[in-house]
Amino acid sequence: MYTANQNGTELRHLQLLQLEMLKVVDQFCEDHHIKYSLYAGTLLGAVRHKGFIPWDDDIDICMERGEYDRFIKAWMQDGPEGYLIQNKDIEPAYVQSFTKIRKDHSTFLQDESERGRWHTGIFIDIFPIDRVPKNRFKQILFYLNALLYQLYTREFVPPLSGGITAFITKMLLKLTANNKFRSKFRKMHYRKLIAFNKKHSFPMIATESQSTLKQILPHDMMDEYVKLDFEDGQFSCMKGYEEYLTIKFGDYNKLPPEEERTWRHHPIILDFEHNLNEI
Repeated sequence: MYTANQNGTELRHLQLLQLEMLKVVDQFCEDHHIKYSLYAGTLLGAVRHKGFIPWDDDIDICMERGEYDRFIKAWMQDGPEGYLIQNKDIEPAYVQSFTKIRKDHSTFLQDESERGRWHTGIFIDIFPIDRVPKNRFKQILFYLNALLYQLYTREFVPPLSGGITAFITKMLLKLTANNKFRSKFRKMHYRKLIAFNKKHSFPMIATESQSTLKQILPHDMMDEYVKLDFEDGQFSCMKGYEEYLTIKFGDYNKLPPEEERTWRHHPIILDFEHNLNEI
């Protein structure tokens, strides 16, 4: 077990375990004919480093919403032994709007608030990609729906919210303190969030955060896929990865300042062989 003062050895151990998990997910997607792409920092790592960004501590993949829904259904029916799937619909106490695949008998505890609420194993993040209207006014409505969906999924005031936003979100959570009401509103905003996904000519968008909601992506971004090197394997990536990475990161070949090359999730407990309740 490792605690907060992780070093390079522990990080590489973590990365290699996550790589094993990625290979399991990749094989599962191939067996079930599900399309996915490396995503965010993991895709950047494949393009810029042919593997992990040296200081990265997680793996991200993404899927179009239809593929994402098929993936969840297939994993719940036929998921490989030793792994579990986690999202808000499976574990109501969970507070993210995307899905994680967790490694059983491992621990990646990020905050004390997670303790005892859900499984905290080492994970891969899986993000859905939706479509957004072309009309600017409808985009604003979409943005508001996405934020409300996030609020009723996370069920807490975003920590970096300004005064007005914090006040409004507190009031909305108080008004929907009853779990049935909150679940009802969440489902309503979800239906509005996915309403445009059959419109192939509409741009794509990732809805997991305020920052990704501001990044409109090409409508055909995930029409085709290529295999890119990542560590000792090759994995599926959107063919338009260069355009995506430019939208996401700007000059993506430029390294960040050295002081920013650190673990992003900062686990307070990291264990490669035991669940939290086994430690």
